[in-house]
Parts: sequence; C-alpha cells; structure tokens
Amino acid sequence: MVEANIELMEDEPSFKEFAIEEFLVRSEPYYRAVGDELELFEAAYEQHIPVLLKGPTGCG
Repeated sequence: MVEANIELMEDEPSFKEFAIEEFLVRSEPYYRAVGDELELFEAAYEQHIPVLLKGPTGCG
C-alpha cells in the first residue's frame, strides 16, 4: 500500500483568481462567412438545434 503525504497550505489558495472583466468581449470579432452558413446557424439557433463543427476550423 502506498501512502501519500499531503500538506495543505491554509495561507494560500490552491487556485488563481481572475477578474472576469479581463475576459469580456467588448466588440464583435471579425468573421467572414462562407456560403450560406450564417443562415444555417441562425435557423438552427431559432429551432434550438445543436450544430456540430467538423473539419478544419482554423484552430491548428
């Protein structure tokens, strides 16, 4: 049986706290639509239908 020696530091939190204001989107990001994808996404949104993004999305 392996025993772990764990010490908790009560002075310092075990997580980093961020100000949410740093992550607010202040202006609409640039987006170039291809084909009729805007109409497709809007129609899916209005009907509460999920959309699966598949393939190269530019995220590397």
